[in-house]
Amino acid sequence: LSTGLAGAILQKFSAYRLRLVVVGDIAHHLSASAALPDLVREANRGRDVWFVADLDALAARLAE
Repeated sequence: LSTGLAGAILQKFSAYRLRLVVVGDIAHHLSASAALPDLVREANRGRDVWFVADLDALAARLAE
């Protein structure tokens, strides 16, 4: 995150209206980083990039 590469990649997905879903438990990574929780929170507010724990959470998010 410190290089800005992750943000640039996520921005490309948003710019081209492509959806990206990261499925899996990233709790360990969230607790080890200061910036990652903010990135995940911002991404999950939008419609193009989501971080979800499992496929059930994805199905619930798609049903909204």
